[in-house]
Amino acid sequence: MFSNFLRDFDLSKTGIDEGVIAGLISMVAIYAAIIAIICLSLYILRALGVYKMAKTAGISSPWVAFVPIANSYTFGKLAEKYRRKDGKKSEKFSVLLLIFDILTLIACVCLIVFTVISLATILSNAKIAYDNGTDMTLSQFSSLIPVIVFYVVTMLCAVVYTVLHYVAFWRIVAAYDYSNATLYTVLSVFFSFLDPIFLFIIRNKQPVFDPRERFAAFTSQI
Repeated sequence: MFSNFLRDFDLSKTGIDEGVIAGLISMVAIYAAIIAIICLSLYILRALGVYKMAKTAGISSPWVAFVPIANSYTFGKLAEKYRRKDGKKSEKFSVLLLIFDILTLIACVCLIVFTVISLATILSNAKIAYDNGTDMTLSQFSSLIPVIVFYVVTMLCAVVYTVLHYVAFWRIVAAYDYSNATLYTVLSVFFSFLDPIFLFIIRNKQPVFDPRERFAAFTSQI
């Protein structure tokens, strides 16, 4: 059992020295730094793209595109500009995206907090079991319950946000680059890092938010 594993386990017997551990830590640090730089670069590309498009579309305070979390509101406002083929306005993407972005963040923070608390509690219970020479009981793992709950909540919020995001994404791209809207959306769903790149690429194009204008122009050409 777990307490017996703790009793028998001895790190010194593995033959791993401090140099190897230090090397592993350095590799992890370098990897984390590279990931951080890539994520920051993609964030800036997305912010620049949304900012330029929001400015072109006449959306107030386009600079909000650079503000974490709040940029979901500006992104949603862009999507709301798009009119469906029947002429009706799009859904309130700005409010929905902002709400679910915030809910996902809150649930994620709670998940991290309860995970840390749960690990500390389980390790404490393991130490008590080790000192008493007993095995851990199922009830001593009950601290995992809120972790599981918040994990499920986080996933649900993230899924809803993702669906809303890509529906809004298609409408934005369709307004700025209709011919590539479906392709860009599909690629972004499978390769999320392409999302900000596509937004940056189309930022300088003139939008057509009412598809009836595009189809009318196409008909007149025929």
